[in-house]
Amino acid sequence: MPEQNPQSAEPIHSSISPKDWGLAPAGDRNSEVLTRLRLAKEDLENRAKSNTFHWLPRQFNEELGAFQGYYDARTRTFAAPQNVNLIAPFQCLAAFDRFGNEMLLQMARRAADWLETNLVETHPMSLVLGGVLDNIKRDQLWTKYTADYVLLNVGLWERLNKELYLARATQSSRFLLQAQNHAFSPKYDHWHEQWIPQGWQSFGRVIEALIALRDATGDVVWLERARAWGNHGRKLQAENGCFYLINDTYYSSDIAADEIRALIRLHTRTENQRFLESGLAFADWHLTRQWPSGAWPLSEDRWGVPVTDYRGPGDMPNIAIALLLAHRATGEAKYAASAVRALRYSLSQQQVPGPEATHYADDPNTYWGFWSWDPAYDYTMSADQSTHHTRAYWFFIDYMLSLPSAQLDAIEKEVGPGK
Repeated sequence: MPEQNPQSAEPIHSSISPKDWGLAPAGDRNSEVLTRLRLAKEDLENRAKSNTFHWLPRQFNEELGAFQGYYDARTRTFAAPQNVNLIAPFQCLAAFDRFGNEMLLQMARRAADWLETNLVETHPMSLVLGGVLDNIKRDQLWTKYTADYVLLNVGLWERLNKELYLARATQSSRFLLQAQNHAFSPKYDHWHEQWIPQGWQSFGRVIEALIALRDATGDVVWLERARAWGNHGRKLQAENGCFYLINDTYYSSDIAADEIRALIRLHTRTENQRFLESGLAFADWHLTRQWPSGAWPLSEDRWGVPVTDYRGPGDMPNIAIALLLAHRATGEAKYAASAVRALRYSLSQQQVPGPEATHYADDPNTYWGFWSWDPAYDYTMSADQSTHHTRAYWFFIDYMLSLPSAQLDAIEKEVGPGK
C-alpha cells in the first residue's frame, strides 16, 4: 500500500462542492499544466459557468419550483419534474459556493421543497417515514434516492442555516436505518408491504449521507451506522475488485463513484485500512476497464460482457471526482491520469454553440447542455447529468491546482504525451 498523500489527512465533509473538500477556488493560480493536459482552466470554467447560468435555468420550472425531468430536443418539450430534483440542486449549491449567486441557492431550496411535497413519504403513521419514492415505480421507496435527499438537505442546512432542512435530513435518515435493520435492503415496496433485498444496492450514497449527518450533528452514532453499511458493502465486492450492485449481477457506472468515495472516506474517519483497500480495488478495476475514449461501459455482467453499447456520459465525470479522491488518499498519479481521460470524454458530450455543435444545433435550449446518452440514443438533456459534468470541472481545477508541482509533473507524465 503506497504512503498516504498528506492532503488526505483533512476529513472531507461531502462531495457536493470543492468547498466540502476544503478546496478554495483556483483563482489565478498558474494553470499551464492543465492546458498541456488538454483541459484548459479557462475552457472548463467557461463551460461550467455557461451551463450553470444559461442552460440550467431553462430546465427550472418557476411555477412548480422544480427542475423538469429532462429536455427532449426531438420534440422540443420538457418532461414533468421527477427524481432529477435530488441531485440537480448539487450543481446549484456548488455554484453558489463559487459565485455567491442567491438565485442558485433558492433554486436548490425550492427543488428540495418540491421533493418533500411530491416524492417523500411524510405521513406520520408510516413506518417508512422519510423514504423517497421512485418516480416510475411509484409503490417503491429507494435507499439511494433517500440518501441523495439527506445529502441535499444537509447541504441546504449548512448554507441557509434553517433547522427545517436538518430536520428533514434526520427524518429521512431513519428510513436508511430501517433499511439497515432489514438486511440493508435497497428498497421498500408499499404494494407488498415488505423490504426488497434485490435492486440497486447503492451503499455508497448511504455512507456519504450518514457521514454528512455525523458532521452536521456531531453525533458519532451516524459514523457507526456508516461503518455498518461499509462492512456490508465490502461483502458485496467481487474478487476482481468490482461491485456488481444491480441484483448482485450487474455493474453500473451510475452506482460506482459513490462507492469509491464512500469507502475511502470511511477509511479516513475510522482508520480501518480494509475500507481503503476496498475502495482502491474498485478504482483500480475502473483503470483496467477504461476505454480509449475515456469512458466506461454503462453496464456489464459478472462475466465481463457489456449489457448495452450505450454510455451514461454524466457517470464519467462523477467517477473522475472519485478518482481524484483516490489520488488524494494515495498520491498515485494513475488515478488523476484516469480522471483526465474521463474529463476529456466529458467535453465531447457538451453542446457548445457554433461549429462544434452536434445534433439539433439550431435549438438554443440545447446550448451548453450535455447529452444524456452516447452514442446519442434519445437526444435528451437532463439536469441530473449536468451536475456531474460541471462539478467535476470545478473539483478538477481546484484540486489539481492545489497540488505541488512534483505531483502535477507525475500526473502529466502518467497521462503521457499525446495521450
